[in-house]
Amino acid sequence: MKALTLDGNILDIKPSVQQENDSITVTISRELDFSNIKTIDFEYFDYAAKAGDSGYMVLPRSETNFDYCLSRFDRRSKDFEKTLQYCNMPVFGVKSDEHCYLAYVSGMSYDYELHISLKDGVFRIYPVFIIDGEQPYEDIRVEYFMLGGTDADYSGMARRYRRCRLERGHVRPLKDRIAENPLLAYTADSPVIRVRCGWKPAPAKILHQTVENEPPMRIACDFDRVGDILDELKAQGVDKAEICLVGWNIKGHDGRWPQAFPVCEELGGEKKLRALITKAKEMGFRITCHTNATDQYEIADCFDINNSCHTKDGKPMTNPEPWSGGEMYCLCPAIGAKQHGELMPKVAELGFEGGHYVDVLGVVYPRRCYHKDHYVNYGQFVEYAKNICGTIREHFGTVSSEGAYDFVTPYLDYGLYISFQADKSSLDEIVDEQIPFWQLVYHGIVMSNPYTTTMNCTFKEKENLLKLIEYGGRPSYYFYSAFMDNGNNWMGATDALCDTDEQLKESVAKIKYGLDTCRSIGVETEFMENHRKVADNVYETTYSDGTVVTVDYNEKTYKIIKK
Repeated sequence: MKALTLDGNILDIKPSVQQENDSITVTISRELDFSNIKTIDFEYFDYAAKAGDSGYMVLPRSETNFDYCLSRFDRRSKDFEKTLQYCNMPVFGVKSDEHCYLAYVSGMSYDYELHISLKDGVFRIYPVFIIDGEQPYEDIRVEYFMLGGTDADYSGMARRYRRCRLERGHVRPLKDRIAENPLLAYTADSPVIRVRCGWKPAPAKILHQTVENEPPMRIACDFDRVGDILDELKAQGVDKAEICLVGWNIKGHDGRWPQAFPVCEELGGEKKLRALITKAKEMGFRITCHTNATDQYEIADCFDINNSCHTKDGKPMTNPEPWSGGEMYCLCPAIGAKQHGELMPKVAELGFEGGHYVDVLGVVYPRRCYHKDHYVNYGQFVEYAKNICGTIREHFGTVSSEGAYDFVTPYLDYGLYISFQADKSSLDEIVDEQIPFWQLVYHGIVMSNPYTTTMNCTFKEKENLLKLIEYGGRPSYYFYSAFMDNGNNWMGATDALCDTDEQLKESVAKIKYGLDTCRSIGVETEFMENHRKVADNVYETTYSDGTVVTVDYNEKTYKIIKK
């Protein structure tokens, strides 16, 4: 291994190597002196493949790569060098003419970048660990799983990683958890329907908000109108649904976090909210809500600049885009977990039950906080995320969030969307096709909706429903998902609406169609065992119970074969 020192020299570091069965574990001990180390190139294999080889690299979703994908060796001729930062899963894979392996960064999993290149006729892919003179909090470790036969493809890589996660007790199958948790059984058999009730302008027009200058809310769906949604669901034969209220809190969605109370008066206040919750339960629906554990606004009654995450140079960390509450400061993970833990019993006392949703936790890369009074490293962030999810599960039964960075999957029951867009990547020149790698690992463990574009999929072009089917997604809907004043509506402009009774009827009919479609497939708790392209724009997905689903984007059809 080559290490770059802070003073610009190159050092050799000899790792320990242990081989057992199909795996090779390569480790650099945390006990070494890292005080002068800037980065470590962790390249165990000399190269991944040679130019012209058949096969591919499996690349994880990252900040610079919008989705899990394949990069095929025989389609690259120009030299290139790319870096993937903030990888969603700490894995990558190689299938070449010489070998097939899955690499799992199992030590210091949040402190590396993935380097990819083609130079002098060879492809290379390896992690570069970012040390910057700090002592690692655990051993640096990468495990390589060598794959052959029917396992020598991206589906086999995913199965091997799933097996690793299951055998080590990192995650548990949905079937096992459902047997212990009736609320989770309900979640698995129902659509999620999020309702954005009200919000202030977004992005914020007033950056530094006070009680005196706070802009007015837009009321889209007050608590009485949410009751009308329940009535229409029941009238159209939707027997189960998990309703999540977004913006129930003071001043609506992203109003004054981490302040939640009093319940938003413009929507009907606490009395109307309690009545709505009672009504939902009596009708057989689950009703839950949306909170936030990672951000704070100046207008909050508990705002404290010292509670913010601080950068290495001592500055409070802010979100690049101001949301409805104005300038958004990133909460230190230690303080955010503590405040959220204190909030949860108060929210639960209102009567909410089911898939409680904590905002952005699954799409925020672990944060470091350098504040002298509450330092947090990446590994500690993960422990605080675990605490947040544990408190939610204790009070509400099941846990939901956006996305699903790998660190949150052991604690999550549902991810609102796993990737953002299927058709965009800043690595377009080395990306050949998207693959459901996350789903191959986690379907049957964590429920999910694959993309932002597959929210409200039955309201959009049929390709979106087909993508939900191909990726084994949970039917996921959002009243008033499009709310950004700048038009940057990442879930699309096509929405579920209830401004009029006619809109409400049409929206519920489309929700019912999506629910019936997914129930007809019936693989919510099965593992996704194999995915392959069988023809141009035709894909086949096989599940652990033998069900085979074929999606044809040419004819815009799908076929289910049960075994």
